[in-house]
Amino acid sequence: MKNFEKLKFFLLKPVSKKQIILIFLFLIFFSFLFLSLKTQKTFVVSNKETEKLFKEKKETKNPSPFSGIYCKDNKKRAIGVIFAQYPQTIPLSGISEADLVVEWPVAERGGVTRLLGIFQCNQPKEVGSIRSIRPYIVDIAFGFDSVLVSWGGASSAIKRVENLKIDWLDGRVNPSGAFFRKSSKMAPHNGFASFSGIWQAMEKLNIRKENNFEGYKFLKLTEFKNKLVDQVININYYYPVKYIYDKKTGNYLRYWNGREFLDFLTKKQVFAKNVVLLKTEITTISPGVADAKIIGQGQAKIYQMGEIIEAIWKKDSPSGKLYFLDKEGKEIKFVPGPIWIEIVDEF
Repeated sequence: MKNFEKLKFFLLKPVSKKQIILIFLFLIFFSFLFLSLKTQKTFVVSNKETEKLFKEKKETKNPSPFSGIYCKDNKKRAIGVIFAQYPQTIPLSGISEADLVVEWPVAERGGVTRLLGIFQCNQPKEVGSIRSIRPYIVDIAFGFDSVLVSWGGASSAIKRVENLKIDWLDGRVNPSGAFFRKSSKMAPHNGFASFSGIWQAMEKLNIRKENNFEGYKFLKLTEFKNKLVDQVININYYYPVKYIYDKKTGNYLRYWNGREFLDFLTKKQVFAKNVVLLKTEITTISPGVADAKIIGQGQAKIYQMGEIIEAIWKKDSPSGKLYFLDKEGKEIKFVPGPIWIEIVDEF
């Protein structure tokens, strides 16, 4: 009873102006402290969160030589698929599962582009729309030691395939029924292929199935440090391409012709962990056929974790690896995850 009387006396005791001010300042201080801690929790990306995000299995025991992430069989040979990019073909099937992608102008500098998707670890049930090859993309695919998959090609590109003796699956020949056309799309945008059919064709044609590509170097989990910055990459192709950096995940979200670039199979937006701008000379060698200087070296810019790295690209021969080096000549390490290489003639 005595305690109750004391509490009653305390609560009914008049409060001075000085006490009111102190209470008010106390509330402001702790409100500010709470909001600061909440903000930090929202935006700081820890290594553990990054590890969970990439779905890595510890320090990946079986890293893909193309993406650096876990690969059930990183010894098997990669498949290089040529994708079309027209409004009639978008969204593409299976492109989000490529380990590495090269975007390249088909007919002229700054023109319509196609994609070379390199698949090793992930193999979607179907890929497409598939279109034809051009000479310089043959050299790039050859350097990745990939089996080239296309629907025909420019005569100069086909001649290059024959001269280099590249393993090539052509939709016009359609070995083992690997290729098919979809009635839901108009020709020539309706060419697709199944991965089960591709491997059957490789078996039938006695094509080597083991990978010989030495691979790229990748950062370890402890080296990840996503910058909390706003970053947008604009590429002025005929159908403009944009990447918007997501500082929470470290993903570069891809946009094509003003819209989110989705995968038809997953219905999800495609992203890269690394975006590379490879600057070189692009020319038109015949109507509808572009060529580019891809043997030699030149300037490049690499976007990763919100940073921009000034780099040098280098490729010594058609079968040689496409290197990305820093100013000291050391090979640049990529963030584990999809790499998208953009062939451009200006930054």
